[in-house]
Amino acid sequence: MKSGRFNLVRGIAAIAAALAMALPAAAQDRVVAPAPEKNDPAAPIPRQVRGIDIDEHLGAPLPMELEFRNSKGELVHLGDYFKNGKPAVMAMVYYKCPVVCDIVMQRMADSFDKLDFTIGKDFNALLFSFDATETPKDAAQVKASFISGYSKPITPQVEAGWEFHTGAPEASRQLANALGFKYRALENGQFSHPVAVYVITPQGRISQYLYGYSYPPQDMRLALMNASEGKLIKSLGDRLMSYCYMYDPNSGRYALVAIRVMQVAGVFTVIAIGGLIGALVVGERVRRRMNAKKVGAAGGSGMASATGVTA
Repeated sequence: MKSGRFNLVRGIAAIAAALAMALPAAAQDRVVAPAPEKNDPAAPIPRQVRGIDIDEHLGAPLPMELEFRNSKGELVHLGDYFKNGKPAVMAMVYYKCPVVCDIVMQRMADSFDKLDFTIGKDFNALLFSFDATETPKDAAQVKASFISGYSKPITPQVEAGWEFHTGAPEASRQLANALGFKYRALENGQFSHPVAVYVITPQGRISQYLYGYSYPPQDMRLALMNASEGKLIKSLGDRLMSYCYMYDPNSGRYALVAIRVMQVAGVFTVIAIGGLIGALVVGERVRRRMNAKKVGAAGGSGMASATGVTA
């Protein structure tokens, strides 16, 4: 019986060791969504959008000294939003845009609605118009239309953290250049520009670019956690999610990294097996002590009986 238990423990330990050694050699591929289809390189590029794209400046600092007007008409500096250690989600738009910018702002609002982070408390949401003809009144109207639909209570903190701006052409151009955002005025008074949202660190550096018209809440959450340098990671689940998901620039989304999932699963497997081995060892020790007590009790009873006969 003792030999059988020992062999069982030794076998489990061997399995745990084999798993630990096999993990680093596990699948190395990332589990990612298919990359978006490329445009036909032979297709002609319309003149209005030639040269209109984004040059990524990851890690670059934003010009904190730039001045803008908020939706109340107050003069603010970009750096005012980065004094309290919060990351930010930014976008450059223009409020009279017929289609594109409204969709971007709406999709941002939809994503913010589903986050368990709160605007103004956990992060700031900052919109900047690059149309010099737009005024704080235009910004206030757009802000009212979006903030009124926010799913969380509209506190002064939310009001201050979700802000819409206008500014002088020079300030808008400097901010656009820092972000790598290119835009061009068209003959009809509209603008040609790319579509992207920017996630900024609490120190005012560019952490990530989110492209297109879709900003899934999970992607936004992960981007904010990464930009915050761990400050928004509030639980073990957050930490595991942050570790197991990485942004894939080819697909434009966060994706599970297979090797990291295997590593996490392996750690939990080793812990579980270690716990089982510990339980077996403790159980064996308890069994031995109980048997020793029984033997001791039986011996004591025999001696008492023998003493009685002698008397």
